[in-house]
Amino acid sequence: MASTTTTTARAQTGESSEARAQALTPGRRPIVVNPFRIVVYVLLTFGALVFVLPFFWMVSTSLQSVGDITRGRAFPSIPFLEVTEVTEEELNRTLQDLLDSGEFPSYLSAVRGQIENSNRQRALTVDEYLRTQRYGYAEVRVQNQIPGLKDIWPIDKRYVVVGGAAHYVEAWDESNFSEYFFNSVQIAALTIIGQTITSVMAAYAFARIEFPGRNLLFSLFIATIFIPTMVVLIPNRKLVTEFHNFFTQDFPAKQEAWGITDARRAIAEPIYSVIDGLGLENFLGLGDAFTVDGPIVWPWMDNWPALVVPFLASTFSIFLLRQFFLQIPEDLWDAARIDGASHLRYLFMIVLPISRAAVVTTVLFTFIGTWNALEWPILVTFTDSWRPISYGLYAFKTEAGSDLNLLMAGSVITLVPVLILYLFAQRQFTEGIATTGLKG
Repeated sequence: MASTTTTTARAQTGESSEARAQALTPGRRPIVVNPFRIVVYVLLTFGALVFVLPFFWMVSTSLQSVGDITRGRAFPSIPFLEVTEVTEEELNRTLQDLLDSGEFPSYLSAVRGQIENSNRQRALTVDEYLRTQRYGYAEVRVQNQIPGLKDIWPIDKRYVVVGGAAHYVEAWDESNFSEYFFNSVQIAALTIIGQTITSVMAAYAFARIEFPGRNLLFSLFIATIFIPTMVVLIPNRKLVTEFHNFFTQDFPAKQEAWGITDARRAIAEPIYSVIDGLGLENFLGLGDAFTVDGPIVWPWMDNWPALVVPFLASTFSIFLLRQFFLQIPEDLWDAARIDGASHLRYLFMIVLPISRAAVVTTVLFTFIGTWNALEWPILVTFTDSWRPISYGLYAFKTEAGSDLNLLMAGSVITLVPVLILYLFAQRQFTEGIATTGLKG
């Protein structure tokens, strides 16, 4: 009887434990299917693919051979990258000599049959063949030309690049494309510096300094944002031409009468010696500005002033920064005034550090607009000395058509600086857009 009672008690204890465990264990929530959310996810995924596919096609095409492009392949069939170090002696040997000696290079093994069947190609040197073989082969020379380091660490090596990546080397060397790239870097840097300074100053004045007619002037200024860019191209070119004529004709002729010549000779010679010593006599026309051999001549057309000065003020940048400055508490200005700070000190010591996200946003928009500019540079440049990278893409168009793989390789090179800048400024850019007010 006792045994039966004990067994019953244990069974009850076990049942109560299981009941407590079930009570403490949260129940599994039922799966709820929201059709609206599924549709939203499908649409967002489709939209992402729509935006990514052109970039994927551009990169894939840049790595493909002409045959792959003709067949419409989605992926390249040629190798991506093979790099072989070569000597200058090997590059100067003819292909016939290499065939006869049994020292035919391995990086040309894919086209050996084609070379053996062509008398013209066999007579070429390796260097000449690589320069005429436009697709999939490129020669790269690495040299240390940095002043002060080239004697300590001399580098002079040559490499042969085979594969789809060779198209990027060919695109870089094609028709001054590298020069166009560095021209765009200089133009973008000058425009960003100048436009940021003017935008910050003007935005602060509209936001924090009381003066008669401020709101009316700002309203009229904002109205200019609705003027199409194409409408002001010809007036701007006319104005730039007038400045060009003044600084190349009228100003040099009047320097003697204005007493500028004697003053310039006193200060220009030491400055020019420094510029010449640094190798900057051709940088931004500094050599012409400080020359002592003749009058100062400052051409605008086909030079950086025509590409930079008309864009030193931006309605959008001033508007964005003003709206951000309006959000800064007025108490900070009151505290700064008590400490004896002027408007200029308050701007640089307090306002700008707080507004870093907005400033980065304006810099990013300015860079993209300057980097992509094409119509205006075509109007004010006549030679390759200051033409931007967007113009350089036209070099890949010939009478027979476009070199599509080289054109896409050049497009990728053009896109890389924008992507790098956005990756570094992404957080600041998002914060600047999200936190900028739209009422003032």
